[in-house]
Amino acid sequence: MQNEDLVRVGFIGAGAICEQRHLPNLKALGHVAFVSVCNRSEQSSTRIAEKWGFKDIDNDWRELIARDDIDAVFIGTWPYTHAEMAVAALEAGKHVFCQARMAANLEQATQMLEAADAHGHLVDMICPPPHRMPYEPYIKQVLADGVLGDLREVRLVCRNAGDVGELNWRQRTEYSGQQIMQVGIWAETLNAWLGEYEELRAEFESPIDVKPDPENDGVDYELHIPQVVKLVGWLKCGVFIQEDHSGIAIGENANHLTITGDKGAMRIHYEGDVEMAKVGEMFHTVGPPVSLQRDWQVEKDFIDAIYLSREGVPACDWGVSPDFAEGYKYMKKMDAIWRAAQSNEVVIV
Repeated sequence: MQNEDLVRVGFIGAGAICEQRHLPNLKALGHVAFVSVCNRSEQSSTRIAEKWGFKDIDNDWRELIARDDIDAVFIGTWPYTHAEMAVAALEAGKHVFCQARMAANLEQATQMLEAADAHGHLVDMICPPPHRMPYEPYIKQVLADGVLGDLREVRLVCRNAGDVGELNWRQRTEYSGQQIMQVGIWAETLNAWLGEYEELRAEFESPIDVKPDPENDGVDYELHIPQVVKLVGWLKCGVFIQEDHSGIAIGENANHLTITGDKGAMRIHYEGDVEMAKVGEMFHTVGPPVSLQRDWQVEKDFIDAIYLSREGVPACDWGVSPDFAEGYKYMKKMDAIWRAAQSNEVVIV
């Protein structure tokens, strides 16, 4: 393959998810060249470069973005860095793949969306949550065909003990911003399957108010990201919805979405199983037909979109999801959740 036919990529923050999914899947495509990587330390960058075959390393992410031998940038850093890096990459003429969650807050998400709109010939994509695969086509088909009848209620339960234990980066406001547990992951999923919220009310609880900070000699770190979130509201499609999120639910590992209509209900588990029930029945696992399944092809979707952009195909036909426009929608919800909890009022999303 000629060099001009390759997609040349650089990685900023090639951490665990990049090694688990993005790097091996890109390598398997065969028409992606690994040019440079920039991690937090030169030692880490060198390890990744040697393991995955990157030609170079850069010690400053700005230098990586400025290179003229890179077509696309993968951003695998923490949310608070995404906006600055993504905007800079787009302005430098690079396609951008950004690890979830999109940004630290709505202001940063707005900056990313505006940059993407200003460079519409470039591909922008956010990594989707794995539970949207492989059954999303089946779930959308069930809803489109009206199998459940007129929708009456949506209920999301996400309860575990993920916030119990030592302080981690997801609990740090300076790294995560407005992101809370898996609320953002499910916000994106709800938008894709059922549409956005019209309005909502939110309640926060933070039973654990401080934790020893290993980055500051064990000094107490004050926690501002809640460990319990309760949401109720209405979707724009007119359906009532309630969400129950907890990171302190010791002994529990419930993570599922239930969509109920007047003819039946469907329950989607984060791990991937789908259950159905008709009126008068209990839930039972269903096996969606192969024609309505789509396995993880995230990296291929992004690279394919770059080739389509090179061919002059309109952006609406690139097939990337979620892009920055979709990410902006769930960031609007995250912002509304914080405003609702702080004001104790119903907030229009």
